[in-house]
Amino acid sequence: MNQELDSAKLPILLEPILEGGRIKGDLDLSGMPDTRLPAKLRVEGSLCLRGSRLTRLPKNLRVDGDLDLTDCWVHELPSRLRVGGDLILVGTHIEQLPKGLRVGGRLDLRTTGVTRLPKGLEVGGDLDLSSTPLSGIAERVRVGGHLFLGGSQVTSLPPSLALGGGLDLSATRIEELPKGLRVNSWLNLVGSTITRLPKGLRVGGWLDLRGTLIKRIPKRLWVGGDLYLSGTPVSELPVGLHVGGAIER
Repeated sequence: MNQELDSAKLPILLEPILEGGRIKGDLDLSGMPDTRLPAKLRVEGSLCLRGSRLTRLPKNLRVDGDLDLTDCWVHELPSRLRVGGDLILVGTHIEQLPKGLRVGGRLDLRTTGVTRLPKGLEVGGDLDLSSTPLSGIAERVRVGGHLFLGGSQVTSLPPSLALGGGLDLSATRIEELPKGLRVNSWLNLVGSTITRLPKGLRVGGWLDLRGTLIKRIPKRLWVGGDLYLSGTPVSELPVGLHVGGAIER
């Protein structure tokens, strides 16, 4: 039978036909009731389950494009899940991620209950954990794009954290950053509880410290863009400070 199926019949036909099989192109099951997916399914395009009543994903699921689970009833992700594009989990009941999860694009976890990132997590694009109860990040987490942690419960970052883009720690309870941290793009610390910056900090873009309690800027701080200091107790700037843009005080 042809694998290009009518979406209205997919919940009934998927399991007996595509056990251990694949679907070429995109598969849209958004809003489907009682959706069941077969084991070892591979979708060579994107898989959309937005608003469906699916509670569990099959083992060894592989999606070459995006996997959209927005407002889906799913409460856990299977081990060895591979997503080539974006993985969107907004509005789900996900509280933890499996070890070894790899996402080629963006990983969106806003409004989820995730409290910790697993060791070895790899995200090729942005990782968004804004306003989540996240409190910790394990070792060897790699993010190719921006990392958004604003409004989360995170209090510390591991020294092994690897970032390709910017870092948002606004309105967090973090008090210090790991030594040797390098942020290739911007660094947002607005309204956080941070009290000092580490020696050797390099920020490729702008650095925003507005509303923090930082009193001193470390020697040889390197900022590629603008430096925002309004609302801080900083009274003087050190010799050796490099700022590629403007300084707002």
